[in-house]
Amino acid sequence: MNTTRCCHAALARPRFAASRSAAHATLLAFGLSLFGTSTLSRNANAQSPTPITESIRKSVQAAGLGASLACTVVRCEDGAVLFDANGSLPLKPASNMKVFTTGAALQRFGTDFKFRTPLLLDKAQRRLTIVGDGDPAFGDPKVLERMSFVDEAGKAVPGITAAKLLNMWVDAVVRSGQTTINELVVDGRIFDHECYNPTWPTDQRSRPYCAEVWGFNYHANMMLLGASAGDSGRVTLDQLEPDYSWAIARNTAQIGPAKSKSTFVVTRNATSNALSISGRLPAKTSTVVDLSMHDAPALFAELFARALRARGIEVMSARVAGIHDPAPTGETLGVIQTPIAVVLERTNTDSANLYAECLIKRLGAASVRSASREPIGSTREPHTGSWSNGTAALRTAIHTTIGSGDQGFVLADGCGLSHSNRITSAGQAMWLRALAVDPINSSAFLNSLALAGSTGTVKSRFERLAGNPVKVRCKTGYINGVSTLSGIVEAPDGRKIAFSVLGNNLEKIGTDRAKKAQEAVVMNIADWFNATSMQVLSPLSEGH
Repeated sequence: MNTTRCCHAALARPRFAASRSAAHATLLAFGLSLFGTSTLSRNANAQSPTPITESIRKSVQAAGLGASLACTVVRCEDGAVLFDANGSLPLKPASNMKVFTTGAALQRFGTDFKFRTPLLLDKAQRRLTIVGDGDPAFGDPKVLERMSFVDEAGKAVPGITAAKLLNMWVDAVVRSGQTTINELVVDGRIFDHECYNPTWPTDQRSRPYCAEVWGFNYHANMMLLGASAGDSGRVTLDQLEPDYSWAIARNTAQIGPAKSKSTFVVTRNATSNALSISGRLPAKTSTVVDLSMHDAPALFAELFARALRARGIEVMSARVAGIHDPAPTGETLGVIQTPIAVVLERTNTDSANLYAECLIKRLGAASVRSASREPIGSTREPHTGSWSNGTAALRTAIHTTIGSGDQGFVLADGCGLSHSNRITSAGQAMWLRALAVDPINSSAFLNSLALAGSTGTVKSRFERLAGNPVKVRCKTGYINGVSTLSGIVEAPDGRKIAFSVLGNNLEKIGTDRAKKAQEAVVMNIADWFNATSMQVLSPLSEGH
């Protein structure tokens, strides 16, 4: 049977540990450093001709995009600008916005930070409470398959499913001996209830890249539905993850002729999880559709309640915590922990928008609670994790690190999906350079980026870098009319160069010329590193 994929776009016992991502990250004590911002601003307009400058200039000019393309290249060791074209022009970053969000999160939380989602049982009140920490990885299948857990016998078990993770919490409740739960509460009050950024496209809410953002998230806030047109004479729904089968409101899908075009579609409206399934699926084929879910906290409360009832535990009600609910209390039955390294990698390498938005809202919550000295989880100031607080915290982090290099910046979200965001290539190069030389956070940050020619969104790009000793860790970006690429090129001898190439206004001509310019700039730097080997790049004139 042919299969196609349609895409719209630790418990305390057992304990989880990331088997891949966490191994990349060096867990060091948190610290904030400032890096040579005056050097870059002083050198920004003081270029002198060098072979690398000229080769990059030719690559940028060959694109023929004029002011629609900005490019800045900076030497990390001293902040010297090797090339700059339109570097101070504010442009849309698309997903290049994520390098600011992840870098600021590292500066604020440190490399040893973990998101913690506890399950509490108040036996006196017969209340079961899940306390959300804004963790985007809770129950995310792509994270769970990369992780391992230690079972009660002390044996490490690789990989886990979201359903098995849920059953572990059910097991914990069963072990507690509690047979009746008056109410099951999902408390996600660390974030506000504005789950969808007001500057995001209103017609794409069911797309996976537009997943809603909550203080408690589950399964990446997405549903996965599989269907097949086999010999039964009708379209069979053979996969639904998570199992929200009660959300299927209508199924009129039919089997079409073999080799015909599929018109199979699954839809929901903006404020409901009621799924409508329709269209035709060609005979003897199957398909998988993924779409975002609405109100993940409420949906998970119902899912958890049903799982408990199936194990003989009576659950009288299941709901989401209200603003006036008291602070959650009770015995801790288990805690799901996610290292920040896991979240950073999903944000930068996989370009997961939900992850970036959880980071920026978590920044907002931390900054407000820090200022008021209220602990996370306090109900005195609920809903502090908001886009307004988060973007304010991000702007402070950027300005503290690059000073006046943030002029022209407009911050609307953490992932770059919004067309309202504006950054400059000079400011981004400064930011990347600062993180690359940060003695505390550089390793964790650089390891979170995709490796050109090997991983993430640049796995199929930069074929010439396969086996090359020069490594390019970078972040792509794309929204309608925008193509961007930024990152760090590292020579075998440890020399590093930061670059940012931003292409805008590409709606009519497409992204090809911008992408070719991005790749040419990167290869110019890589070729220069290979040619110069251990030689030291001559400093540019200070312009005095």
